[in-house]
Amino acid sequence: MKIMKTSNKLLNTELNEKEKKGKIPFMKRITVIFIVVSILFNSVFAEEKVANTESQMQTFTQNRDDFSVNQKNIIYGDDSYFFVRRIDYKCNKDYYVTSFYIPGESGSIQWFDSKKQLITSELTAGNLPMNSNLYIQTEEYSFLLGQAYNYKDMGKGTRTSIEKDRAPLNIKKEGDKWLITYTYKQNEAHHGILWGAGSKDQLIDFSNESLVKIWAGYDLCNNARFCEDGYYYKSPSVYSPTGPDAFWRIPSMYLINAFVKTGGSLASEVISNAMLVIASDNLNEQGFFPTLPQNDWLKKDYDISSGYFDTRFNADTGETYLLAYREFNNPIFREIYIKMADYYIYHALSNHYTIRSPGLKKGWLVQDFAHPQAIDNHVALNHQLQAIHWFYLLYETEQDNQYLYIANLMLQGIKNTKELWVMSNNNLEYAYMPNGTMGLVDYPYLTYNDLFNVQLDLQRIKGERDVDLDYLMAHKKKWMDENGITNYKK
Repeated sequence: MKIMKTSNKLLNTELNEKEKKGKIPFMKRITVIFIVVSILFNSVFAEEKVANTESQMQTFTQNRDDFSVNQKNIIYGDDSYFFVRRIDYKCNKDYYVTSFYIPGESGSIQWFDSKKQLITSELTAGNLPMNSNLYIQTEEYSFLLGQAYNYKDMGKGTRTSIEKDRAPLNIKKEGDKWLITYTYKQNEAHHGILWGAGSKDQLIDFSNESLVKIWAGYDLCNNARFCEDGYYYKSPSVYSPTGPDAFWRIPSMYLINAFVKTGGSLASEVISNAMLVIASDNLNEQGFFPTLPQNDWLKKDYDISSGYFDTRFNADTGETYLLAYREFNNPIFREIYIKMADYYIYHALSNHYTIRSPGLKKGWLVQDFAHPQAIDNHVALNHQLQAIHWFYLLYETEQDNQYLYIANLMLQGIKNTKELWVMSNNNLEYAYMPNGTMGLVDYPYLTYNDLFNVQLDLQRIKGERDVDLDYLMAHKKKWMDENGITNYKK
């Protein structure tokens, strides 16, 4: 099923339920909000809703003395939808509880255990597993559930997960439907996140073994999370702020990129479309997705502060938006990647090293980072290659020669320095440094994959591979073979 557009319907919702007592034994009182699936009920929440047709997304808000809610709904026709809700607490007592129905007399629940094995169980009343996304299938409906997480904002696009406050989801049968209940401990310094995807059609066919293997590798609990403003990833130790349970809003949305490239399920289409629309609001006025935390070693070496431009993250994301536009024809996606390409070209013109060897054409090595106060910084081979790959895709999609020119100029920069990249042990150097030396440590196979992608581009566009890239690939391949590295593209 291809998703071509997003409707302007709002997920039918009932709010402002009165506080109730005694529903859960350990609670003194609870706040209940019901999200009701539209195929069951006709009542529509109308207060404070805002329809944003430009972003193909609708939101609703609710403000109370004890909490406030902001929810984004993206609905595809009459069949499928994605929603994400942020709850900001205004008190330090009691619990916030929210529930919704899934229609169906009977069904199954599936999840992946700690060993990435798919577990399938009959749908019965009780608490649900806590360390995996949950997939519920009844004879009438499919639903993919995220877990209930509380967070504390740390600033600079980072939030920490309050793991001690987690509670399991609960399910119980009510007539010809199932009630799913989320529970959050309220703390005025914290906020909760709730997300899910649902459809009348099957979201994921786990009878397909290839899909089982693909989804076993997807992680939205331990290392990555969905939030109301985008995709978050576990924060590196060199970032500020950071912490053991900290997540940061990463410009390169790894899982969404995988959804767009791999596909194979309605869930991947629904979620990737929704998250790309949501994340589009994070593009800044200059035309790039900033890295909001400070990278301490970049600050030390190059005086790069928070909010900087990272060429790899943005080339990755530019590719994702471009491929999503090719697949789903959403004009928002094209608008985003065009703006990103414009900024990248500006960056390349302003921050490159010109490499011209005797008898060779001029080439550019484009610096990895940009920030108003930054000094000249290094050029990672993988960053350079991913940008070349993206610009070749841009040329193929837009038939604009400026993209071909930039790609060829950056490719020539690698060709003019090919001998510098090869180490004595056949591994490749990671980066060309500002003083003209080579340095840092390359990834085990990422750079090889980037070389592989560019060769495919060249075969499509020019009808032949590049001999200098083959030279680099041969050396990296020899090093990988000698070191037992097997996960590279073949």
